[in-house]
Amino acid sequence: MSDSARVINVSIAFLNIESTDAIKQYATDKVKHCVQKFAHQDTEAHMVLKVEKTRQIAEISMHLSGADFIVKEESDSLYASIDKLTDSLSQQLRKHKDKVTSHH
Repeated sequence: MSDSARVINVSIAFLNIESTDAIKQYATDKVKHCVQKFAHQDTEAHMVLKVEKTRQIAEISMHLSGADFIVKEESDSLYASIDKLTDSLSQQLRKHKDKVTSHH
């Protein structure tokens, strides 16, 4: 399967915050770019963006290559939370890939 044939679906839920196209597009692009390097098949990711008082929280859960990945990050900006989330997710995916490839 070629790289362009892989489909990464990102569903986004908003809690206590208004949904905007800009934040949806930003989050979707960041997650797709992050996951595309590691995904070898079609993948679904479920993201929750929420606000609790002054905390802006981004959470994501996904199943990829036989493992579940759950990441939660918070900051005082939703964009910063999404950036931290994709960095953490990249680290987890890279660590999982290294673990899987080192056993073969």
